[in-house]
Amino acid sequence: MGWRTVIVNSHSKLSYSNNYLIYKSSMTTEKVHLSEIDILVLETTDIVLTTMLIKRLVDENILLLFCDDKRLPIGKLLPFYSRHDSSLQLSRQIGWDEVRKIEVWTEIISQKILNQKHHLDQLIFDEKAYSLMMLHEELEPFDPTNREGHAARIYFNTLFGNDFSLSDTCDINVGLNYGYTLLLSVFAREIVKMGCMTQFGLKHVNQFNEFNLASDIMEPFRPLVDQIVYENRHRTFIETKRRLFELFTNLYGYGNKEMYLTNIISDYTKKVIKVLNNETERMPKFRL
Repeated sequence: MGWRTVIVNSHSKLSYSNNYLIYKSSMTTEKVHLSEIDILVLETTDIVLTTMLIKRLVDENILLLFCDDKRLPIGKLLPFYSRHDSSLQLSRQIGWDEVRKIEVWTEIISQKILNQKHHLDQLIFDEKAYSLMMLHEELEPFDPTNREGHAARIYFNTLFGNDFSLSDTCDINVGLNYGYTLLLSVFAREIVKMGCMTQFGLKHVNQFNEFNLASDIMEPFRPLVDQIVYENRHRTFIETKRRLFELFTNLYGYGNKEMYLTNIISDYTKKVIKVLNNETERMPKFRL
């Protein structure tokens, strides 16, 4: 797996030659070896790609993100098949035990609320962090009393003010959605690599959401985006967006190691799916 996030944001042509991505503009020609690339972001619609390059990006499991004319992500490229036994894994996914799905989802949401609490602890919002801890202790299987929603309301109002709403049209929400989309894309890639379908979620079952399972598994990682957006809350979205790509260049604690986020997501997703497959009982944990 590569480690570089490559962003192309100007008129250019991207092609392939001898395991290299070839970037060509009116001013320069550059080469990047495919083994170095983890994520390729096309930030403008004024880019030409060759089909051979697209094919090789799929071969190498490089995540390709497309942006619209506002430079916001609108799509991603995922392979149909990414492992030799995908049919076997799909049959396992369809047959996942409902009780096990509830247990896994509840543990994932538990981790999310604890990470939100830790973020507030870091910012010395002690009283609000305590409120989240109380909601966490009240969390029941599949959250019938919506402790997750109550925690989110306290959390975001603490970060961005009592008048803030996730439905507002503002730079903060654009930044949050941009960051969440980046995370969602990486989780979707890892789910496909495991031979699963992203449409079939644990609690996310929206018929119009193609990435229900990724939306479920990514929950504990959302506060990573929240941290960056909060730190840049007084900046424009353009400035915040640049800092959001630091998600993939920073090191984070996972287990007893410091790792890049894409490697953590790969391991976390793999272990969650193994639990759902009844191949192991131990859920992975991600803590801020």
